[in-house]
Amino acid sequence: MVMRSLHFIFATVPLLVLLAGCGSDDPYLLSDYRYHQRGRVIVCYDPDTARPEHVQAIAEEVCRGFDRTAHLDLIQPNQCAWTAQSEAMYSCVPRPGETPGPIREHLAPMRHDTPLPP
Repeated sequence: MVMRSLHFIFATVPLLVLLAGCGSDDPYLLSDYRYHQRGRVIVCYDPDTARPEHVQAIAEEVCRGFDRTAHLDLIQPNQCAWTAQSEAMYSCVPRPGETPGPIREHLAPMRHDTPLPP
């Protein structure tokens, strides 16, 4: 019985070490163009490995298309994949001193897409 327990431990520990070494995902964009048209951007990232500047840069890239800058609204832990657990929610806002036009829909949603709530 003791030998079975030891065998299980010696077989499990290398597997856990291997899984721990899988690392984490790079930050990635979770939201799609329908959210972007409303000035919302959601980025998933691993708070232990991702630099905040990299997460911000992803949101800035989306907002740049609407002539705006990204403003961090909320960080929610444990909302995305286990390799990129946290979710950062941004709003695309005008730069200080600028008044861009309204965000126009660049791409119309497909007919089968469910509409976003108001």
